[in-house]
Amino acid sequence: MTEECKFIADFLGCEYEIFENEENDTGIINKFGEWSSQGREEGFYPVIIIPSDILAEALELALEDREVENSRQEREKYREEVIKEAETIDVKKFLDERFSEYSEMHEDMDIMGEFLETEPCHGFYSHIDKAAPYNEILMVKIPVKNPWEIAAWIPMGGFNDCPEPAAQAAVFRYWYEKYKAVPAVVTYDVWELKAENPPKTEQEAESLAKEQFSFCYDIVMQAARGWDRIRALASTLKNSSAWYFWWD
Repeated sequence: MTEECKFIADFLGCEYEIFENEENDTGIINKFGEWSSQGREEGFYPVIIIPSDILAEALELALEDREVENSRQEREKYREEVIKEAETIDVKKFLDERFSEYSEMHEDMDIMGEFLETEPCHGFYSHIDKAAPYNEILMVKIPVKNPWEIAAWIPMGGFNDCPEPAAQAAVFRYWYEKYKAVPAVVTYDVWELKAENPPKTEQEAESLAKEQFSFCYDIVMQAARGWDRIRALASTLKNSSAWYFWWD
């Protein structure tokens, strides 16, 4: 086990499994599905983590920013503080303000665009690099009743326009209540969510795409997956159970 993988596993203190040099995702996805079903009975959510020294450092810095020591008791205290802060955030106001800010940045262009003919997405992106398989992928059982609390357990963010963990938790809660969306994959600069009840109409998908653009500007303006307008993103969200967020 690499140092960064061990640090992350120790930081979480959860049951885990390591996958090494996986060239396809069959074993990972099968295990994720198995643990998802098991978690409903036992009270946990599985998360696929791509370990890196950057992610390990982000976890450590998150504690330092709040002057919390890296001990089991202090990590629990940190999570409680983040979750409590998340409960105070007005998500609609948070997203609306970011949408207004980003819209003003591009007032000379049509950021909405047009709907496209696309197929829904049901698979994750970040856990498999076919060109160069990851040395290690970590799958953990996060022992939370509420899935949005995962953002407090794996506190990446706070850089560039990536929201702080408390804001992430608040938005994840909002989307869980609307779409049964659950955090499922994380790297140092990516979250992927699995949604049980995705939008079914273009109108619903457009509303969600505007929220996702507000939450993660780069998935539209950096065209990480070829979505260069909000309705192009909306086209991929209709009936899609897998959602992708990446911050440059």
